[in-house]
Amino acid sequence: MSHKTLNKDQISKYFHDNRVTKLIVGVSGGSDSMALLHCLHDAGLDILAVHCNFHLRGDESNRDMEFVKNYCRSEGIALEVVEFDVDEFRRLNGGSVEMACRDLRYNKFRELMQQTGSDRIAVAHNADDQAETLLLNLMRGAGVSGLRAMKRDTGIVVRPLLDYSRSEIERYLIANNIPHIEDSTNRCSDYQRNFLRNEILPALSVRWPDVKRSLCKTASIMEQEEGMLRWAEEKLSPTAANILTLSNLNDSPDALWLLRRFIIRHGFSENIMAEVMRSIEGTRFMSGKQWFSQNKILTLERDRLEVIDTDEKIEICTVVTEFEMNVPLLTTIFEAPLSELWTPLPPSKIKFRFAEKGDRIKPLGMNGSMAVSKVFKDAKLSYQQKRRAIVACEIDTNEVVWIAGLRRSRTHLADKETQRIYKYTVSTSSRK
Repeated sequence: MSHKTLNKDQISKYFHDNRVTKLIVGVSGGSDSMALLHCLHDAGLDILAVHCNFHLRGDESNRDMEFVKNYCRSEGIALEVVEFDVDEFRRLNGGSVEMACRDLRYNKFRELMQQTGSDRIAVAHNADDQAETLLLNLMRGAGVSGLRAMKRDTGIVVRPLLDYSRSEIERYLIANNIPHIEDSTNRCSDYQRNFLRNEILPALSVRWPDVKRSLCKTASIMEQEEGMLRWAEEKLSPTAANILTLSNLNDSPDALWLLRRFIIRHGFSENIMAEVMRSIEGTRFMSGKQWFSQNKILTLERDRLEVIDTDEKIEICTVVTEFEMNVPLLTTIFEAPLSELWTPLPPSKIKFRFAEKGDRIKPLGMNGSMAVSKVFKDAKLSYQQKRRAIVACEIDTNEVVWIAGLRRSRTHLADKETQRIYKYTVSTSSRK
């Protein structure tokens, strides 16, 4: 393990160098989180401590909460206490108690980070935790990305204590007279991490005294390896981060490796890899087939695999210009591209939205009507393109008068009797 002295000046310098001034700090009341809280507060950083009470240990959970409250009050540290119903969360979302607590905690941290304009979420994982994480991932059959264990700084979550062992942190607590409390469940080996901590690592340390330091060194090497593999992956698939073209996949020296990297990078289970490969290579190629994770969709298109973030919010931006009608302008309108909508309908009579099931249009130059979905099919749009496709409709009737870039209705057109005409152009923007 690293034998550095836990030093607030070194940690403060890291944040200064990376222009991090405001932090959300997860505080359980245990030794690691109290050392982190003290260090960051003593370094003069702008922090909001956050304590999560999951109510899983009865009176002990409330004891921890009151301890953190009292400490923050005495030190003048801003604190947010959050209480969760883990059983209700699991009833709605499934998963283990450990995963439910993790999801609840980090979801709240991210929410507070956004609300407060903080630069990072600071958590108190240390070098011992890093060694345990590598072993846990090894037991699950992880590759390089799993064996690099935890990143020191993801750009959202930062782990300032990752270089320091648990014993070094305890010495810091004693030297600075920092109180902390113990979670009684840490002594129970029923949980996988506790089993490694209490049973396996002590046994390994008898034969290999530096086992934790060696595991952390391996994690550091794997982080370098991961960077090089990511570089190789980008060379083999030089398209958008959320797209893997089938031509790149077929041209790769190892298609399964590239597919696995793509799937895991976007948070999908490795278990779907064989099914995805069968769908690509099968005699009945099924364009539009989809696989789902918690917040993403992996879709198979004619020429690529594409990942769609379902948490992404797509907004429609509209630009409108008003004109007085004249003969030269009528010529311009007739020659206008389908990316522009020219119509007598004023902004009060028209709305722009995403296409919905059942939408129909009366295409210019045709009789009758056509399903908007048929227009999409004829244009060979991908799932993501359909999701972003914008239609304009007349407000009173909800009649589709334009499919952006694809079709124009024969209704609500400009003619010689039109006095005023409106030109509309639209675009989309994304946000989380």
